[in-house]
Amino acid sequence: MGNERIEQRVGVIGDWESIAGFRALGLSVAEATTADEAEEVLKTWAEEGYAVIFVTEILAKVMGSRLKEWRLQYLPAVIMIPSAGLEPFLGRHQLRSTIQKATGIDLIGQREKTLRDSM
Repeated sequence: MGNERIEQRVGVIGDWESIAGFRALGLSVAEATTADEAEEVLKTWAEEGYAVIFVTEILAKVMGSRLKEWRLQYLPAVIMIPSAGLEPFLGRHQLRSTIQKATGIDLIGQREKTLRDSM
């Protein structure tokens, strides 16, 4: 029992520019630009037992209220992340609060403070 390892699958959905780098980290990636495409990937990955699915901020806006239902579920945890090339706002806030809930530490806030203090 001590050496057993539970592997949780993690995926990222969004525009290619925003998600391509996650593949190098070993995450599953799926390009989607419409709400229908994203919902199909969400359904498939949920059925396959994914634990966490990140959705880019741009795609989250396109999905609108359709994403809300997914975000209310326990698993998979659907988390919005910033999109490449945009000033992060909603995705950054969502990611920051999720990290803080999971760890009890405001990692993004600490990094910003460290950068300000070093100037």
